[in-house]
Amino acid sequence: MKPETAKNIGIKKALQSATIGILIALLFMILLAGGSFQWMFDWNYWINILIGIGIFYGLAYWFGKNAGYEILIKKKDSDKVGAKYGFLTLIITAFLVGWTGFVQEGMEPYDTFWDSFEDYIFKPFYWITLIGFLPAILVGIVFGKWIKKSK
Repeated sequence: MKPETAKNIGIKKALQSATIGILIALLFMILLAGGSFQWMFDWNYWINILIGIGIFYGLAYWFGKNAGYEILIKKKDSDKVGAKYGFLTLIITAFLVGWTGFVQEGMEPYDTFWDSFEDYIFKPFYWITLIGFLPAILVGIVFGKWIKKSK
C-alpha cells in the first residue's frame, strides 16, 4: 500500500471517529442538563462548542493521517496508536477550547490572570479530560481497528 492511501484511510476513519466522540459528548451534556438542548443557549456556550468542534475535526484530520501511516505502513499496534491519538485529540482540544472563554470573558478588569486561567482554561481542561478520558481511549481503539481492517 502507498503511504498516501494509508494516510487517506486514516483521515476518513478519524473524521468518523471524531463524529462519534462529538455525539458522545453531546449526549453526556444533554443528560447532565436534564435532557434539554437549552443549556447551549442559556449558558452562551454555542461559540465555544463550534470552535471546539472545529479544533476537534482539525486534530482528527491531522492525527488520522499519522495513525493511518503508523498502522498500515509501519505496522504498529492499532489499539495503542488509536488510543494514543484519541487521547491526544481530547486533551489538545480541551486545552485550546478553554482559551475561547478566556479571551471572551476572562480578561475582565476585576479578575487576575491566574484566576481567569483557572476558571476558563484549567477547570474545563480538568473536567473534559476526566470525563472524556475513557470514551476517548475506547473510541480511539475502535478507530485503530477500523484503520487496520481497511487494508
